[in-house]
Amino acid sequence: MDTDILLIAVAVLVFALLAGRLGGTPITMPMLFTGAGLLLGGHVLGVVDVGLDTEAVSVLAEVALAAVLFTDASRMHLGSVLREHSIAVRLLTLGMPLAMVIGAVVGVVLFPELPFLTVAVLAVALAPTDAALGQSFVTNDAVPRRIRQSLNVESGLNDGLALPFLLVLVDLARSEASGVWHYVWLFVAMVGFGTLAGVGAGWLGGKLLTWSAKHDWTTATTQRLGTLSIAAVAYAGAESVGGNGFVAAFVAGLMIGTTARSLLETTSIFAETEGQLLTLLTFLFFGAVMAGEVLSELTWQTAVYAALSLLVVRPLATVAALIGSRLSWRSVAFIGWAGPRGLASIVYAVIIAEAGRISGAEEVFNVAAWTIIFSILLHGLSAAPLSRRYGSYVDTALPADAPECEEVTEMPVRLPPRRGQKADEQA
Repeated sequence: MDTDILLIAVAVLVFALLAGRLGGTPITMPMLFTGAGLLLGGHVLGVVDVGLDTEAVSVLAEVALAAVLFTDASRMHLGSVLREHSIAVRLLTLGMPLAMVIGAVVGVVLFPELPFLTVAVLAVALAPTDAALGQSFVTNDAVPRRIRQSLNVESGLNDGLALPFLLVLVDLARSEASGVWHYVWLFVAMVGFGTLAGVGAGWLGGKLLTWSAKHDWTTATTQRLGTLSIAAVAYAGAESVGGNGFVAAFVAGLMIGTTARSLLETTSIFAETEGQLLTLLTFLFFGAVMAGEVLSELTWQTAVYAALSLLVVRPLATVAALIGSRLSWRSVAFIGWAGPRGLASIVYAVIIAEAGRISGAEEVFNVAAWTIIFSILLHGLSAAPLSRRYGSYVDTALPADAPECEEVTEMPVRLPPRRGQKADEQA
């Protein structure tokens, strides 16, 4: 254990020392830490020995998911999203469900031995996107703000919106109860009680912290602690009344972002510091689990599904969702590709593997893991050059009043560009 902690701490320190120097290069944080996990874990060096049944993995995954759901949602102002970000709304309300359906159809064809519900769980787990894996997609100023922000808003909200469907499908796949009304009630309880807890904690907590800051009753440090405690209150409150804590954390963040915008700085600081540390560790453990569990389990069906998930499922769903948006086909293609699978899919895969009594759960984890690892590499390597090339196309081929160039309210990205990254990306 001491050796594990030492090596993990050294990996974080090395990244801290080199992060600025890596700005503008194709080397991303998920690449580095997944690679470090692969090197240190399982059948490679075998120094960090973790598996899916390791408590540290499940605890870290759940904490990271709750933190990301809360902080990502807190970056969004719901009113502005609904009024101005029509592309993101299309991607969330049409594109993501279509990706789930198409992903399930592909899974049925490639894995006929798996139950349909198991394949559906896999498709839902891989539907959310993580813009942080291809940071240039949302930070390169050469890409029109409307397109960058559409991807940013989509990434910030789709993991929370996909979660209730994942949890209900997991319960269905486990066959814990029968009858349609049981699952209707399960969905209502998880979403309804979770939403109520999130609205209550987010709205009331945000108002109280804003009032306290206005009257100088709090400090910058304690306000930051108080803001983060809102996520914990929402999570625990929902779980105590039969709701889902993750849904509550997501809704609480959305309430903070919409009704207590002055607290945005505190959640942004958390996302850039403690939140990033949780993300680093999640990718490191993901790499270590990959090394121990699935490196030797790559089949042709798994490779084909992973490729189709990245190259067909998401792009096809995006094309269908953006019909009538008046965007050029190159813009639609860019948006279709700019959908990396990352942190949320990792955590969802762990949830599936730990749920128990799901037929084919191990194979689902293997397929999800390989899809994520392919995405880490392909999106990480392509984000900067594709963003530059697309930005050049917009600058030279599209008129100033093109739909891509419409002005929208800017929502903060999860992580700002690393030092020097902006200049390097646009060079």
